[in-house]
Amino acid sequence: MDVPRKLVLLVLALSAGLAAGCWGYQQTRRDVYMNLMTPVERAKYSYMEATRKPVSLRLAYLQGIGVYQTWAEQPNNVQEAILRCQVIEGMIPLQVEMAWGSPEERRDITHPAERAEGHTKVVWEYGIRTQKVGGTSYERSVCFYDDLVLWVRQYR
Repeated sequence: MDVPRKLVLLVLALSAGLAAGCWGYQQTRRDVYMNLMTPVERAKYSYMEATRKPVSLRLAYLQGIGVYQTWAEQPNNVQEAILRCQVIEGMIPLQVEMAWGSPEERRDITHPAERAEGHTKVVWEYGIRTQKVGGTSYERSVCFYDDLVLWVRQYR
């Protein structure tokens, strides 16, 4: 009886950690590729894995949809950060999606004066913590200024 309880607690702890920004988790390239795929592409790739298609066919598929090339084009230091699930200042939206996937919410917070000068400021929110009257609280936020990460905030 005690072993299943410990297993459940371990799974819950790991799930909470992953939802909070990969807490102690190292991504694989496969995780990154999955973050870049559409739901249909993910389903097809998962089917290829489940039916044990040869690695060469899976790689050809990744190349065919452009995911492999997108990863290969990233600078080494950015690839290392992505694999550590880290978002750093200066990243572009595509790199953030590789590290954290698609956000739960995207908000344009550009001030009129910034917009008049041709700038944009957008916040991506990840990991819904609580929903309350008047708003939602998130685990992590990323702010882009002209499509470059300006700041990253993680709330624990």
